[in-house]
Amino acid sequence: MNRFFLCIAVLFSAVRLSAEDPSAVLDSFIGRVASSAVGFSYSYVMDDGRAKVTGKGIVSMQGDSYLIRGNGLEIYCDGRTRWTVDSAAMEAVAETCSPENPDYTVNPAVLLKHFDKAFSLEQSGILPDGSLRYLLSPVSSSGISSLEMVLSQDGNSLLSAVLRTKEEATVSFTIASFTFSRASDPSRFIFDPSTLASGYIITDLR
Repeated sequence: MNRFFLCIAVLFSAVRLSAEDPSAVLDSFIGRVASSAVGFSYSYVMDDGRAKVTGKGIVSMQGDSYLIRGNGLEIYCDGRTRWTVDSAAMEAVAETCSPENPDYTVNPAVLLKHFDKAFSLEQSGILPDGSLRYLLSPVSSSGISSLEMVLSQDGNSLLSAVLRTKEEATVSFTIASFTFSRASDPSRFIFDPSTLASGYIITDLR
C-alpha cells in the first residue's frame, strides 16, 4: 500500500512539472514570432450555430506586417495601411489599420501577432500525442470569450487554434506548413495600387 501511494505521489509530481514546461515553450514561441518572419497555410470553419462558413489561405507575416492570400482575396498590411484586393470583382479597398480593434475571427495573422498581449494563459497541458495545448482568456472586454491553441511538442509550429465568441460562435483554424525564417525586407508587405489593371474600383477609407 505504501508503494502504491508513493507511485501516486510521483505521478502527481510529474504532472506538475509537465504543466510548467508548456508555459516555457509558449514563451519561447511568442519570442520567435516577434523576432522572425513566419509563414503558414490555414483552413478555418466558422460556426455560429445557424450556418457554417469555411475558408483557407496562405499567410506571410513579420512584425506588424502580413500578406494573406485566400478565398479569392489578397490582403496586404504594412502595419499602417491594409489593402484588400478582390481580383474576381476587380475591387480594392484601402483602410487604416486599427491595432486597438483587430479582427481575430477572420484574420489568423493578427491573431498570431497579438494573442500574447490580448490574452492571458489560463491552462496548459500536454496532449496524448505530445503536442501542447493552451487555453487563454481575453485580458480586456471584447466579444471573445476564449482562445485555445495547440503547438507542436518542440514549440516550432502552431498546429491549430479555436476561438470562441460571447455570441457562442466558434472559429476553428487548422494550421499547416508552419515555418520560422529570418526577417527580411518589409517592403514586400506594401501594396502598390498602380499595379492594378485598368477598370478596378478603388475605395479609399483612410
